[in-house]
Amino acid sequence: MRLTSEYHIPTTTRWIAGGLASVVTLVCAGMAAMSAMERSTSLAGAVMFVALALVMVVGSHLLPALARGSRIGQGVFAVCVLVTLYNHAYFFDSEKRHMGQQRQAEVPPSPEVLRYEQELSLIAARGLPLVSADLATAQVTVAKAAAALERCQAKEGVRCTSAAAALDIAQAKVGALQDERAQALRAEDLRSSLSTAVAAHSAKVAQAGVNTVDASIARLLGVDADTVATITSVMQSIALEVMGALLWAVALPKVVKKPKVQEVRIKHLVPYRPQAQRTVQQIGWVQKVLAHSQARSRDSPTLA
Repeated sequence: MRLTSEYHIPTTTRWIAGGLASVVTLVCAGMAAMSAMERSTSLAGAVMFVALALVMVVGSHLLPALARGSRIGQGVFAVCVLVTLYNHAYFFDSEKRHMGQQRQAEVPPSPEVLRYEQELSLIAARGLPLVSADLATAQVTVAKAAAALERCQAKEGVRCTSAAAALDIAQAKVGALQDERAQALRAEDLRSSLSTAVAAHSAKVAQAGVNTVDASIARLLGVDADTVATITSVMQSIALEVMGALLWAVALPKVVKKPKVQEVRIKHLVPYRPQAQRTVQQIGWVQKVLAHSQARSRDSPTLA
């Protein structure tokens, strides 16, 4: 008699699961390696980071299948999963940032910003505070020159050529400063408009850097788009790790030890008879013996 038990998975299923598990492991290993390379600052550091990331991925995928029932294996598996999830999250965040920068670079420059900058480049006026201070000083000079010209003209028989020339020079300087002040005011208005246009363009560029799907989900849930991106990255990472571990568990099934074959040898076959049947048979046998004895005693000759 043979007593055996076996955990059986079809060979075709195991091969398919092994192929899929290999693909998932390669994908996870590539993601972890790219994440490790981006965090390193030297060739030696990159090699070590990549090796560590690959070991963590292999451990998180194969340990559940190779160390079934081992508490130490389960603890190492948990550590490998946590490290791998961090690497995957870093990879997703890095790719999201690069894609955002690419979309931002494709945003065309604002025509308002270009126009305001061009107009500002044509204005050579100094700052408004300096121009205003010089204008005030020039106006005081004009007032003094006008007063001097009036005093000179009040005198009879005196030609006031110098006083008139001084007044003309002062008034000309005031006129130039007033023009410069107008340009300075225009420059201030242009800078204010340029600031508004730059803010609007910056908001447009920042919006282009955010994934539209993340933005839509963020508006729906009332959270930040970065939070949505982080949550989705972690969920994808967990799904990949669980898928890899399950597929390898199917590809490498649990080995069940077969019990030893027990052989039972029967020397004598003794039929089983109930106790009552044996008793009846014994009574019948005794009766037959007694009847036979009585018959012999009647048939035997009588001794004298």
